[in-house]
Amino acid sequence: MIVVLAKTIPKDVDAKNKIVDFSVELIEKSKAEEGNVDYNLYENAHEDSLMFVEKWQSIEILQKHMQTEHFIKFGQNIQNLVAGELEIDVFDSEKLEF
Repeated sequence: MIVVLAKTIPKDVDAKNKIVDFSVELIEKSKAEEGNVDYNLYENAHEDSLMFVEKWQSIEILQKHMQTEHFIKFGQNIQNLVAGELEIDVFDSEKLEF
C-alpha cells in the first residue's frame, strides 16, 4: 500500500477555510477512484497546518490520480492560498498485525 502525507500551511485563517472548502470535492472524487483506499484532510491546530492523508493500492494508481482533473483543479485553486510549497512524503508500506 502507498501512503501519502501532504502538508500545507495556509497564508491565514481565511485561506485555510478556502482550502478546506476546495478539498471537499477533491476528497469526494478521490475516494471514488479505483484503487483508492482512503483520503482525508486533517488540521493541526498547534501549527495552523493542514495534512492530507491518502492511501492507494499502488504507486501507478497514485500517479494516475495525480493526472485527474479534480487533482489538477485543486492545485490551481489553492496555489495563492498557501504560504509555500506543499511538503509531500510518499511511503510504500505494509500493514503489520499485532
